[in-house]
Amino acid sequence: MGGKRFDCPQCKAQQYAYHSCNNRHCPKCGGDKTEGWLKKQFDRLLPVPYFFATFTLPAAFREIFRSHQKICYALFFEASAQALKDVTANKRFVGGNIGFFGVLQTWTSELFYHPHLHYIIPGVGLSKNRKNWIKLKNKKFLAHVTPLGLRFKVLFQHALKKHPELYAQVPEKVWSREVKWVVHCEPAGYGREVIQYLAPYIFRTAMTDHRNLTLHEDGTVSFSYKDNQTGERKTCRPEALDLIGRFLQHVLPKGFVKIRYFGLMGANQGHLLKQLKWLILKSISQKEQAAFLAIVFKTRDRQMRCRCCGAVMVQTEILKPSRGP
Repeated sequence: MGGKRFDCPQCKAQQYAYHSCNNRHCPKCGGDKTEGWLKKQFDRLLPVPYFFATFTLPAAFREIFRSHQKICYALFFEASAQALKDVTANKRFVGGNIGFFGVLQTWTSELFYHPHLHYIIPGVGLSKNRKNWIKLKNKKFLAHVTPLGLRFKVLFQHALKKHPELYAQVPEKVWSREVKWVVHCEPAGYGREVIQYLAPYIFRTAMTDHRNLTLHEDGTVSFSYKDNQTGERKTCRPEALDLIGRFLQHVLPKGFVKIRYFGLMGANQGHLLKQLKWLILKSISQKEQAAFLAIVFKTRDRQMRCRCCGAVMVQTEILKPSRGP
């Protein structure tokens, strides 16, 4: 494949950047696709507050999901997205049609199997006659998470019943009130930062070079991870075969699309999204427009920086592709 070598002018550290193999589970590839996707999403940003929602499932579903990924992931998307549409359509919350997109993530920081969906939602609605935009009453509140979780549970149960062989494997207890279906929803500014946060999960896999993967003589493999409770970097050291097993359970079915767009962001709704953006821009002040445009067109630092000292790396060598034996 070939690539390039970069040297740090300050601490003399070296880094390599190899050409893409175009496999979506490769820990090195996806950089150019990520940048292209980010540019497209920045162009679609609306001058409204954004929200970041996360849908999770009870632990009892994990074995079924792992064994029937294509069906279960699709049902997961379908039920959670419809729950968002139904609840936000209530006049107590947005009271109109919304648009949003979701990304599937299946791993924890230690690579354990934990399927969940992240949604990025503009805090605005379009009226039924499509002539007016609906502003949120509170910029930091989209909808209550309790009705979101309850609606999600009802819709998912109804969808899973269409697959009786899977429904029969689910313990009856998970449908009871005792088991909580957790949904989180929090404000996310103008959306740019949270979109940048999600981008690596779309075009890269669970294991990346930043994990500092190291093989030891005793057959174990260590990698770093971030403790979500403390925010500290820690090290996990499982057996090599255990690590391979953890990684392979996150390989998606062939052809499965892990990012999906709904409502006003759907494939055939581009004209409505543009209309909504025009309605908003013509009704807000010039100061608000300027603040929004400054966020949208903020330049990103794409220079390769040293992992040790943060200095800008300098390209020193081009690596030619090598043929196998």
